[in-house]
Amino acid sequence: MEDQIKRRAYDLWEADGKPAGQDQQYWFKAVAELAASAASTIKPARKRASRTRKAA
Repeated sequence: MEDQIKRRAYDLWEADGKPAGQDQQYWFKAVAELAASAASTIKPARKRASRTRKAA
């Protein structure tokens, strides 16, 4: 995961013209992008059908 973050942060930094002194900004931006991407692949839990009680 860390390698993915490094690559994405570097790509973002490079695309912005390689500004100096903003390494942390690009790191966190990369983390946020990768986390959002991973979260979008998670399926929400299915609702369980409600159980009906039989009359005794």
